[in-house]
Amino acid sequence: MRHEKFEPIEHTADTGIKAYGKTKEEMFKNAALGMFDIMVSLKNIKLRDSIDMEVEAKNIEELLVAWLRELLYQAETKKILLKEFFFQHFNETRLMATCYGEKINPKKHRLKTEIKAVTYHQLKVEQENSLWVGRIIFDI
Repeated sequence: MRHEKFEPIEHTADTGIKAYGKTKEEMFKNAALGMFDIMVSLKNIKLRDSIDMEVEAKNIEELLVAWLRELLYQAETKKILLKEFFFQHFNETRLMATCYGEKINPKKHRLKTEIKAVTYHQLKVEQENSLWVGRIIFDI
């Protein structure tokens, strides 16, 4: 049984992660962490700023994509890096969250890989034994 929060997935032209959690909510948080970890070193991000988000979709897989796309959109438009996520509401088709991080500071944050999009390619959300697993591929 795996105990990581997320792990990289090798992919020819893109990159991806498998995110893990004891609950779907924890897996969603770890998927967000994994996406931001691809983009930047997380250790230097302080919890100075917050954004509130609401995301809806038809099912849990589409909700995962919508969640990560909204986080990526917020990161790009508000120039913010996020690393803590708290859900006020979470079900199979809708979530409301407050996300914490800070504005990008090139002198402080070491940017690694730009993510252009969250894709549906090989998308999967499933329960494996006692863990929820989400598989997501990103266009870089």
